[in-house]
Amino acid sequence: MARPFLSLLLAVGATVAGLSLTAHGAAAHSATTREPGGFDLPGLALSSAGLLLVGLAAFSLAIHWVGALVAGSVHALLGFLALVSPFGNPFGGGIFSPVFQITRMLSAVDARIGEAATVFYFSGTAIVIGAFLAGAALGIRSRRLTGASSSKAVLVSSFLGAGLLLGATMLLLVAGGTFARLIMQAMRYDASLAVFGVIAGLLAGLAGILLRWSSVGVFLAAVIVIVVGAAAFLAAPDVPSWFPGALLAQQGLLLVVGVTALGAAIGGTVRDRSPVPADAVDL
Repeated sequence: MARPFLSLLLAVGATVAGLSLTAHGAAAHSATTREPGGFDLPGLALSSAGLLLVGLAAFSLAIHWVGALVAGSVHALLGFLALVSPFGNPFGGGIFSPVFQITRMLSAVDARIGEAATVFYFSGTAIVIGAFLAGAALGIRSRRLTGASSSKAVLVSSFLGAGLLLGATMLLLVAGGTFARLIMQAMRYDASLAVFGVIAGLLAGLAGILLRWSSVGVFLAAVIVIVVGAAAFLAAPDVPSWFPGALLAQQGLLLVVGVTALGAAIGGTVRDRSPVPADAVDL
């Protein structure tokens, strides 16, 4: 039982700490770079440390699949609720949104974390990385149970995994970014954008499950997302406000998606090399 507990502790602890550090670093970097010639090295360092922890949380698959499954399921559930529950005054005919209330409580404690949490959940980032982690946990567990895959299965799953992850990221960037901007700036709910956010989560979950056959496609797609996310993060002050992914670029959430996918792909591969135990609890 040591492996499941350790993976759970690492996945949950590193996720919370990593997202918090990334939020503070992104806010500091954004505030500094708004000024001409501004460059905030401490903010970048803080964001980098946070992203490393986020990647470490996904890499917990190298220890056991339980941690990624639990952390991913919580993110996916809260992300789903954020998208499908329009916030409003329940006493005035509106629907009570638990996620919106949680982000407001976080804002009362720390304004930066509260704002970042709002974008994280209401952009669909939470459901994307949550569904991916949960799918990856199930995929890696199945890989260890059934052993190596054929070369054809590896090739097909690699192409599909890469395409699904990139598709989920594109939907997140366009639909999710627009949805979050409407929530934060206009306090308006758009059901069609919410549906696209849920679809992005489904695509990401399928990409995670495809780690069952191969990590190559997800690994390569994750590298692409990280490169694009890093460029968007560094150029965030110059990104036009009308661009739907402006909030995601500013918060470094594309990097969060890419680092999560990369950590899971590497962690699943490392775990796959270890001997399969006779006791199913330690799978």
